[in-house]
Amino acid sequence: HRSGDGSRLNSILDSRRIGSAGNLLTIIEGGCNQIDVNDSLNAVVFIHRADPNVLNGSNVAQYAFDYSTDRGATWSIDRGPITVNPAIDNVDVNGRFPQAAIYNPAGNTNPANAQLVYSGTWHDNVTWTGQMRGNGQLGNVGSFNVEFPTINGGKNVIGTGMVQSQPGVFWLVNQSSTQTFTGGNSITDGIIVHKGVWNSGTSKVDWTETVLPQAFQAQDNSGTTVSVVTSLNIAFDPTGQIGWIAALGDITAGDDSVYSPIFWKSEDAGATWSAPTQINLADLQGVTENLATLLYDGETPTSGIPTTAFDADLNVDVKGNPHLLASVGNGTEYSIQTAGYTMWDITYDTSSIQGCDWRAIYMSDVLALRGTMTADNPAQTMDNRPLTSRSADGSKIFFFWTDSDVDFLGSPDNDAPNLFGKAIDVVAGTTTPLYNFTEGDTLWGGPTNASNGEGGVFGGAKFPMVSNTAWQNGAVYNVPLVLTQVDYNNDPANSLGSSEQPAAFWYVSNINFPAAAFNSPLDQTPPSIELTGDTLVLVPVGTSYTELGATAFDCADGTIVPVITNAPDVNTDGVYNVTYTATDLAGNSASVTRKVIVGRIPEAKFVFSFPSVPYRAQFTDSSYYLPTAWTWNFGDNGGSVLQNPVRNYIANGTYNVCLVAKNAFGSSPQFCQDVVITGVGINEIEFSNQINVFPNPASDKISIKIESDVTEEMTVSLVNLVGQEVTTPAVYAAGTTNMTVNTANLTNGLYFVKIVTASTGAVKPISINHNK
Repeated sequence: HRSGDGSRLNSILDSRRIGSAGNLLTIIEGGCNQIDVNDSLNAVVFIHRADPNVLNGSNVAQYAFDYSTDRGATWSIDRGPITVNPAIDNVDVNGRFPQAAIYNPAGNTNPANAQLVYSGTWHDNVTWTGQMRGNGQLGNVGSFNVEFPTINGGKNVIGTGMVQSQPGVFWLVNQSSTQTFTGGNSITDGIIVHKGVWNSGTSKVDWTETVLPQAFQAQDNSGTTVSVVTSLNIAFDPTGQIGWIAALGDITAGDDSVYSPIFWKSEDAGATWSAPTQINLADLQGVTENLATLLYDGETPTSGIPTTAFDADLNVDVKGNPHLLASVGNGTEYSIQTAGYTMWDITYDTSSIQGCDWRAIYMSDVLALRGTMTADNPAQTMDNRPLTSRSADGSKIFFFWTDSDVDFLGSPDNDAPNLFGKAIDVVAGTTTPLYNFTEGDTLWGGPTNASNGEGGVFGGAKFPMVSNTAWQNGAVYNVPLVLTQVDYNNDPANSLGSSEQPAAFWYVSNINFPAAAFNSPLDQTPPSIELTGDTLVLVPVGTSYTELGATAFDCADGTIVPVITNAPDVNTDGVYNVTYTATDLAGNSASVTRKVIVGRIPEAKFVFSFPSVPYRAQFTDSSYYLPTAWTWNFGDNGGSVLQNPVRNYIANGTYNVCLVAKNAFGSSPQFCQDVVITGVGINEIEFSNQINVFPNPASDKISIKIESDVTEEMTVSLVNLVGQEVTTPAVYAAGTTNMTVNTANLTNGLYFVKIVTASTGAVKPISINHNK
């Protein structure tokens, strides 16, 4: 076997090269658990596909592993292949996506004698046929055995979530699905629960499978029908008695068409499982409120409906409660919009406040979702890669994901990610700060504005994987982490190598969470606060104001009494914004505002003037008490609803002009003033002499001819003997000399043609007689 490099090559992460695989088909499935630790043996193991470049006679369909017995300081790498059988030929039997766990038989203190138990999915180039399984001693490659049974009649896909619930009891899950290796319709009708139990008599693991029947909603995917389900996981609490299975998908009929967390629970060490519970993310406090609305070029408006992305990871704490880490964004038609995202821990706690059993714990905003990791066509991509780990006692849960600086990269793609992390103490109710573990790292850093654009030579933190449980080194929790160097034969300066070329794995030994860092309140979600009653309240001046109040609720503190500011003065007219603020015990605040208008029915008033010519009156509203609508009568059978209208009168005289002002409290009494119009004279006479109206009498239409060039816009209408307009006013452009008015609908009688411009006007009599 080979020894690991053991050298520290960069300044931020203590990363060292361990083993390698013939391609990326070890690591691209984020739900597979390739790393496991055993605290009593100081042992850590990483399983991967074989690399024929370093293991002569092997092929990439076989498995190999790396292990350390000093907590990752030094390594024995590329041990194997451990799946030795002529049938495993990378054609008829092709092993992919291995997972592993360390089993330490009772009384053993020698790490070399501990068992590596593994299981990976294999295919025959037609279907995902079954699991490739076995075990052997860490220190003895020749002790390994391998089996590759067909599972569920070949009706299954990639197994994920391998975990050891109790010493010698192993679990993983996958879908009972019609999906073939080559594609086509993919209908899932259940969840396959795999259980392995150590058999001390045979020194092997006996595996059994149980199918939990479950139908999912379906969608069309480029002409094929697929079930809406992804990212299956299984995990247990530290006792191994309480287990949870989780998936992202949809099992309920409805119109939202989004991915939601779905959970199954066992309280009897996995013997039986509950019916599924699908979580509506919109029901969890803070999720909808934190949906991003940032839009990139060409994007449609955000839906406002929360959906998970397509990857998640699961762990279970000391209380037996699940923690499912997933990205959340705006969803539509089983897709997620490019609008910015948030990272949430979806969890359950029966000891929490009523109505908050299911909760969402905010982790961080996320700028980018999916990034290009290789230069293949099609390229190999990676989403945020949510990962979880926990302390051995289950009191601490550790969360990880990747994200890129979209401002620096100039796109919403997660192409050059950093690795972020955060942890919570479920017993103390505290959390650590948000950590960027890779920023500025010369190998694994993603470029950012904060680091002056400098990134690592490997193009970012690619395909990370963490162990299900962490080490505890005194007052520090250390999470074993492996990062992937894509295509190690490629020039490191070109980070986008090929997914079909050998991939190298690097162990990182300094992903640390000091116990002292758990010093912030866990509750970081503002209270939810809602107004009681209407958002707009009208209060007549001098009366009393009834405070309707608001209700506020926080999943950490229960009901909260809102604090009210800016109460209205009922004796003073005005618009008051009454604000209600609720603050929880963690100091998070939220506010809502009600508009209160203190007022009365308006008192109508107006003034008028003649700013240009004496027959054009400018009316200016001067009403009291904030009117919002106006009704004018100009005394010549004309009117207006403008606040400050202008009226052209076409005849001298005295006109009684009236105004009614209105607001939300009602309408004022009518206010009237006499307006004396003069100056309708010589200009109008001259204009009238230039107008010829014919025929007269007329029947169905009349023609109007103007003998001069009018330089202003004209309005033409017919009025009856009492001045009422009987035709809709028509507007003609300056310079028009010929016009026609339809009179077919008028009754016989005498009318007037009224022509008005900005500076003059004229009235010409016309007789209508349909019997002539």
